Amino acid sequence: MFAPAVLFFSCKKDENKNSGCAVNVSSVSGSYKFTAYKYRANSTAAEQDYFNIIFSDPCERDDVLTLNSNGSWILADAGVVCTPPGDDTGIWSLTGNTLNVDGDLATIESFDCKTLVLLNTDVIVTGDKVRIYLTKQ
Repeated sequence: MFAPAVLFFSCKKDENKNSGCAVNVSSVSGSYKFTAYKYRANSTAAEQDYFNIIFSDPCERDDVLTLNSNGSWILADAGVVCTPPGDDTGIWSLTGNTLNVDGDLATIESFDCKTLVLLNTDVIVTGDKVRIYLTKQ
């Protein structure tokens, strides 16, 4: 389900590191799969893989998130379908490097027109970081 993915969005901003791809509604719009979810408790802690924690049910791991250019998003319960299906919809917008999904904010840390990396800080404790990796389909 998309809700756990946006649960960790925050209002903090970091420097955007793009590989020659403009960050705008047109370029960011498209269909994505969540491919990684990384958590780092502080600057000296090792980054941990949280993908299977956030998407604890295997049927959630192959869903497709579509960010439409009209500002709507659709989460399609693709591949292995959950019972009940995890389809969902909402709205999104982009202001600079800040992605707003139904009021939950994330900083676009990098975007190379294929991989979108979202960064959130101070999620559970001060100084922690969450990176969400989405791959365009």
